[in-house]
Amino acid sequence: MSTLTVWRDRDPEAMRVPGMYAGRVDVTGDPVATAARLAAGGIQLARLDDPVDLADADGAAAVAALTVVRELTSHGIAVDWAAGVPEDGWRPLSHLYPPATVYAGPAGDGIAARWRDSFHVAMCGYRLGPGFMEVRDRRSGTFRRLVIRGPHREKAIAPLLRGVRAASLPPAVAERYLSADLLHQVGRYVWWTPYRIRRWPLSSTIP
Repeated sequence: MSTLTVWRDRDPEAMRVPGMYAGRVDVTGDPVATAARLAAGGIQLARLDDPVDLADADGAAAVAALTVVRELTSHGIAVDWAAGVPEDGWRPLSHLYPPATVYAGPAGDGIAARWRDSFHVAMCGYRLGPGFMEVRDRRSGTFRRLVIRGPHREKAIAPLLRGVRAASLPPAVAERYLSADLLHQVGRYVWWTPYRIRRWPLSSTIP
């Protein structure tokens, strides 16, 4: 997945108005910067050109696409995408903007519907403070809160935002973040699943 098609409105009728179509965007490289640039340009809808195959043995293309969907979700941009998902493999991704189509055999339509029905803003995200990162996770249906501190926090997490080979993960990083469900693996690659919450919806003291 290397390109997105983007619009400045997500309403089907409004999308036909001259000026709403904003062309195609190359997203190879830095998905964080690309999503920020699209948000600043008023983009409201992005369509991934290719389906995301979560059963891919390599995983590089799938992880690249998932990081783009994560960053677009972070900025409140709707994403029109399709995913090939194992029947029990959608829950770790349920905080991402729901795909329009899920390929999972006979269960695909049901998974797509459950994904749409369960999705809400800030379902699994983080905020940054001075010397800490706070993660809030509701993907399982219950509330979990994790505060990550330490001088090496940013250095450890930065490459994970774009996805890395699982074999390159330091054992301490893998143990800490995989066990907390903050990393997701496709094939040979892992990526950081929570997205940055741009506008914290509630007081930090309210779960």
